[in-house]
Amino acid sequence: VETVWKWKEQSGGTICRQLRRLGASCDWSRERFTMDEGLSRAVRKIFVNLYKDGLIYKAKKLVNWDSKFMTAVSDLEVVQKETVGKMYYYKYPIEGEEGQFIHIATTRPETMFGDTAVAVSKENEKLKHLIGKNAILPIVNRPIPIVGDEHADPEKGTGAVKITPAHDFNDFEVGKRHNLPLINILNPDATLNENTPFPGMDTQTARQKTIEKLEELGLMEKIEDHPMVIPYGDRSNVVIEPMLTDQWFVDAPKLAVKAIEAVENGDMEFVPKSYEKTYFEWMRNIQPWCISRQLWWGHQMPIWYGPDGEIFCEENVEEAQAAADRHYGRHVELTRETDVLDTWFSSGLWAFSTLGWPD
Repeated sequence: VETVWKWKEQSGGTICRQLRRLGASCDWSRERFTMDEGLSRAVRKIFVNLYKDGLIYKAKKLVNWDSKFMTAVSDLEVVQKETVGKMYYYKYPIEGEEGQFIHIATTRPETMFGDTAVAVSKENEKLKHLIGKNAILPIVNRPIPIVGDEHADPEKGTGAVKITPAHDFNDFEVGKRHNLPLINILNPDATLNENTPFPGMDTQTARQKTIEKLEELGLMEKIEDHPMVIPYGDRSNVVIEPMLTDQWFVDAPKLAVKAIEAVENGDMEFVPKSYEKTYFEWMRNIQPWCISRQLWWGHQMPIWYGPDGEIFCEENVEEAQAAADRHYGRHVELTRETDVLDTWFSSGLWAFSTLGWPD
């Protein structure tokens, strides 16, 4: 951390010298940095306020996971690259029905060990009779339900979709609708974990092994070239995996309510007015904002845990300790949350923190 601060003094200064040479007419006496003490205080204060108002919470959800840096990243740090991959067609036996199968197509066969259902559309005349039955997940021989869900398009692929709620954003929503279990099959470095037959193996090798096993069982049907888009980390250049992890979120949908009202009742006007439509589109479809990062440089969250995992959110360790001692009725050891905040949490306060808020 000390080394990074030294680098900041060097490189941060370079940027400002370049701006001055370009003739930027800033008031240079008021130069600030997001990790200055005054700004850090603003970050701590707003975090505690939002947490105590129930607008910041911790939850186990799917996030974009960068397996090189081993941290959650935002949608904006994900680059979609077009490529020609493979589509794998294979089949799952129907439980208790000798010689009957449901046909699956996927670009990632190694994720099958995290499958907790197969979805077919209730409108699908050919397959809807299977809804309510179980398919047998090959290799591990685990029964999984066949559910009726509109996510399965009767016109697309085989009409049946394997559902892996812990490793796909769309499947996660299907999982919520049908109360499906979530099975995480990946370690933080994107190797397969103990919930699979291939622990410690990287995804490409595990994919090959899965295909070989399916072929041995006579369940592999065909492999075709398939144009697809793969998400990569813009800094790490590794494939971004949807990963089920404990993260901290801001309840953006709740915060958006007043922002929507402000435009609806005329407190704020867009010029030209046509931009209102874009604004409402954005605000009405906003998702909870993942603000935690598993990095070591940044604003550490003002969160402490008691011995039983009880959360204490205060602006400093003294206040957290006092709150914990009151809660337990005795002095206890506290553990600080190691996650740091997404850069935009502090940058978003810039208009307030640079002008002296909260003092």
